[in-house]
Amino acid sequence: MSCLTSLLPDSLAAAPSGPATNPIGRVARLFNRTLVRDEDQIIWLKSRLVDLAVFAEIPLNEQVGWRCGLIDPEAGRPWLALDLGREFPLDQIFLIPAQRQAGDPLDLFPRRFTIQAASQPDFSDARTIHRTTGRSQPSPAGYPVRINGDELPARHIRITFDEGHACGLRGVCALSEIFVFSNQHPVSLGAKVTTGQSVNIPGVWESSFVVDGRTPLGLWEGGIATLTESRGHCLEVPADQQNVEWIIDLGKQARIDHLILFPYALPELSGPGVMPPRLKVEIASNPEFDGSACIASNGARDIPIDLTTPVILSAEPVEGRYLRILSERAWQLGNRHLQSIGEVEAWSDDINLAAGQPVTVRHAGLDLPIQELTDGFGSGKQILPIFSWLNQLVERATLEKEVACLTASAGKMAAESELNTTWGAAIALGLTFLIPVAIVERRRLVSRTHLDKLRKRIASDLHDDIGSNLGSISLIARSAKRDLERLHGPEGIASDLGEMETIARESSLAMRDIVWLLERRQDTIGDLIQRMRDCAARLLREIEYSLVCRSSKTAAKLTLDAKRHLFLFYKEALHNIVKHSRATNVTVKLYDSKDKLVLEVSDNGIGLPRGEGEEMTAVKKLSDRARVLEGSLEVESTPGKGTTLRLSVKRINLMANKKTSHE
Repeated sequence: MSCLTSLLPDSLAAAPSGPATNPIGRVARLFNRTLVRDEDQIIWLKSRLVDLAVFAEIPLNEQVGWRCGLIDPEAGRPWLALDLGREFPLDQIFLIPAQRQAGDPLDLFPRRFTIQAASQPDFSDARTIHRTTGRSQPSPAGYPVRINGDELPARHIRITFDEGHACGLRGVCALSEIFVFSNQHPVSLGAKVTTGQSVNIPGVWESSFVVDGRTPLGLWEGGIATLTESRGHCLEVPADQQNVEWIIDLGKQARIDHLILFPYALPELSGPGVMPPRLKVEIASNPEFDGSACIASNGARDIPIDLTTPVILSAEPVEGRYLRILSERAWQLGNRHLQSIGEVEAWSDDINLAAGQPVTVRHAGLDLPIQELTDGFGSGKQILPIFSWLNQLVERATLEKEVACLTASAGKMAAESELNTTWGAAIALGLTFLIPVAIVERRRLVSRTHLDKLRKRIASDLHDDIGSNLGSISLIARSAKRDLERLHGPEGIASDLGEMETIARESSLAMRDIVWLLERRQDTIGDLIQRMRDCAARLLREIEYSLVCRSSKTAAKLTLDAKRHLFLFYKEALHNIVKHSRATNVTVKLYDSKDKLVLEVSDNGIGLPRGEGEEMTAVKKLSDRARVLEGSLEVESTPGKGTTLRLSVKRINLMANKKTSHE
C-alpha cells in the first residue's frame, strides 16, 4: 500500500486522511473528499460538544413535576396556565420533559400542544405563540424543548395539550418544568399555576412543581472542567449546637426577586448534594440586622434530600443590603451533622448581586470569612445562568443528532470506500504482475507469428521454386525418353531417363509432404489420417491395402512435432514394405488404448531382415522416431509370415491442448 501511496500526486498525498489508522482507510480517504469532509465535520461538532453543558438525566424521587389526562372527557382537553405576576416581553419558553416513571411506555411528553399568551386572565386577548402542526411532536429523549416567543408583553401563559398518550387514561401528558424567559431572565419561577384535568399525587405530581425550578437534568453547570476545587462551604457542627448563619454583603441596597441555592457536593457521596432541610432568608440595611425582614423560606416542607438540582426560593419585595441565610437544623450523615451550601445567587431583575461578594459564616459566636459561596463554581465546574444552560442543552441535542446522522453515513461511506480501495489495490497489484507476463506473452505471440510467416514463406518457396524445378526435370526426362524411343536410341540412356523421371516425381511428392508438415492449419488427427490415405494411395499402388481409424479424438489438434514424427514414421514404414517385404496386402490401424494413441502397420510379406546385432536394422529409424515421441515401438516379424509394427504414444505427448488429451 505504501507503494500505491508513493505513486500519488503530491497534492493528494498531502491531503488529510481523516481518523483512519489503517493504510487502506488512509488511501480510501485520499480519493473520497466527501468522506474526509464529513469526518472533519464530525470532529468539529464533537469539539463543540465538549464546550457545552453535559446532558445527564438524574431521576427525582419527589416533586417530580405535573401530570394530566382525560379524566373527564366532557371537560375538554387538559390545560395548564401560569400567572407571571406582571407583564413581561416573551423571549423563549422551555418545556422540560418529565422523567420516565416505572410502567410508563414513554416519557409522556405531549405529542401535540398549543401555547397562548395573554394580558387578561380569561385569555380574551390571547395570541398563539406555538401550535404543533403536521407530524406529531417527536419524543425529545429527555432534552429541553425550546419555543421562541414573539417579544410581545404578556402576563398569562396557557398550554393546551391537544394530543397525549394512552397510559391508563387517554391523553396523558407530563412535564417536569416550564421556564418562561424575558430578557434572558426566568420570570416563571414561583408563578401561580392553574390547571384542568390534573392527575395529582401529593409530593410527586402537583401543579406547583412545574415552576419550582427542579428538573431531572442536574445542576446548571458548564461542560468544561476548571482548575478550581471550589465546592462551596461545609461545616460540621455538634448535635447540640446546630445553628449556622451565612451573611452576604450585596454592596448596595436592592430588592431581591429570588434566590438560587446550589447543594454542596460531598466527596463521600457520589449522588445527591447536601443542603440543610430548613432554610430562612432575611434582609436588612445594616450588618447587625436591626429591623431585618424575612423574605424567603422553604415553608413547612423540608427541602428534598435528593438534591440533584438547585433550590429556588421566591423573595418578598423588601429592600436591603445584607442577606442572612439561617439554618437551625443540620443535614445528617450517620453521626455527623453538616451545615453545607454549594453556591448562593441573589437575583435582582437580571443581575446576580451576590456574585463575588464577601460571605461570613457565623456559628457559636464565631465569624469566619469565606469566598467559595459566591465564586460561581461548584463541583469543579462553572455554574451557568439557567438561560445559557438550557440553550446549551438544546444545542447539544441538535449537534448530537447531527453527529449521529453524519457518523452513520460516514461509516457506510468509509466501508464502501475502503472496499473499493481494497479492490483497486488488488487490481493494481495484479496488473503489476500481469503486465510483464502480458508483455512476455505478446512477444511470444509476435515471435510465433513471425515463425508462422517464415514457415509459410519456406513452404511457398519450396512449392514454387523446387517443385517447379522438379516438375521441369520430370518433363524434360519424359520428353527425352520419348525422343530416344522414337529415334531408337540406346536403351540404357532411355532407362536412365525413366529412372530420373521417377526420382523427380517422387521428390516432388515428398516435397508436398514436407509442405503439408509445415502447414499449421491442417494439424488435427483427422487431417493426419487423410494425409496418410493420400500417401498410401501413392506408395502402395500395386499392393492391396486398408486404413482403419477407430480413434474418437479425430478433432483433437496435434503439436507440430507430433504431426511430423507420426507422419514420417508411417511413411517410413510404408517405404520399408514397398522396398523389402514383397507383401501383397497391408493393413493400417489407428486407435485409442486407454490414455494412448496406437498406430499399427501390418503386412503379409517375407518379414524383416536382421543384421549382425539383435536389433533389426530395418526398423532403427522407426525406433528413433518412437523415442522422440516418448512412445514405445513393438515389432512382430516372422520370416515368411509378415511384419507388424505397433507404435504406442501417450496422447498428452501428442496433443496441442493438454486438457483434450485427458477427456
